[in-house]
Amino acid sequence: MRKESTLMNMDTISIGTLVKLKEIMRRNKEVEKAYHNAANNSDNKKLIHYFRRKSKEWKNFGESLKIKVRAALPASGEQKVEMDVMEMPSLDNGDTTLKRFSQRERAEVDEYRKILEGQKLPFDIYHLIRIHKMWIEVDLSKSML
Repeated sequence: MRKESTLMNMDTISIGTLVKLKEIMRRNKEVEKAYHNAANNSDNKKLIHYFRRKSKEWKNFGESLKIKVRAALPASGEQKVEMDVMEMPSLDNGDTTLKRFSQRERAEVDEYRKILEGQKLPFDIYHLIRIHKMWIEVDLSKSML
């Protein structure tokens, strides 16, 4: 159940919320690049397809979030939203890679839950993060079967 106080009627976001959103974007870029690198380093065609799909999903989310955050920035406060990318180390095999990504995605779900519950967000940003969180949860539940 979402708290009504977490949604802002205004189209702008506070500096504290912006810092948290920038952190989400930074981590998102890390995960996107890690999936891309995993696809390039894998010999298994199914894993290559899976890693490419996941990289694209994370990239699409990151681009959408960046656009929405920029739109919510005050006009006078044109702050740069670009992030430095720290790549995850390359991993030895597919099972280890999948396990590491699952752990990372579970951590992201927890972080998304915290920001959705604890920050005042414009509705479109709230909705975008919530949808991405749900897609991760669905994907994680499928991988557990």
